[in-house]
Amino acid sequence: MTSIKTVGNPNKAEKATQRVFDKMTNITDDALNNFAEARKVPAPTYSSYLTAKEENDWSYAVKPIYDHTKSTNKAGEKFIDYNKPMRAYIKLLTKGKGKKIQCDTMIYGPGDKKLSPWKCMGVHGSCQLVVKWDGIFWGAHGRNSYGASICLKAHEMIFTPGVLESAVPSRRMLAPVEEKEEDVLKVPESDDVFKFN
Repeated sequence: MTSIKTVGNPNKAEKATQRVFDKMTNITDDALNNFAEARKVPAPTYSSYLTAKEENDWSYAVKPIYDHTKSTNKAGEKFIDYNKPMRAYIKLLTKGKGKKIQCDTMIYGPGDKKLSPWKCMGVHGSCQLVVKWDGIFWGAHGRNSYGASICLKAHEMIFTPGVLESAVPSRRMLAPVEEKEEDVLKVPESDDVFKFN
C-alpha cells in the first residue's frame, strides 16, 4: 500500500488506492447492515454485526482490505508496527486444488512476455494490478471476529523483478593475511598438523 519510504506520507497514487479500498469497505459495511437487519446472513456474520453495532466500530465485523503488519518485540510479544508499510493481500485467480491448481491471472514480465506465476515466487519486485472485486464473503473467519470480507482477485498483473541488496557486506571486514601463499598452501610432511592444543 506504500513503500518503506512513504509509510508516513503516502504519495498520490497510494492515497488513491487507499480511497478506492475505503469506498469498497464502506459499501460492504452498508451491505452488512442491510442484510443483517433483514436476517439474511449466516449466524457468525450476524453475531459480528451485533458486536460492531454495539461498539459502533465496523472493523469488528468487516475484515480490512489493508492493514499494518505486526512485528515481534524482544519479549516475544506481537505488536502493530506503524513503521512498516500497510499491506493488502490480493489472491490470484485460480481453479483446481493441490497439484492440479491452475492460475488464470494474466502475468506479464520484462519484454511484455507472459510469465508463469511459479517464476514470480520468492522473487522480490513490484507489480501493477487490475483488481477484480469478486463479491463479499459472509461467514466465520477462524478465530477472528470478522463476519464479512471483501473478495479481491488479481485479474491481470505486470511484474517487474527488483534488484535486492546483497546480505554480504561490500567492504572487507577481516584483516589481510600476512603469510605467504606458498607457506600456507604447503602440504605438511607429518601428521603433526592435525594435533590440537
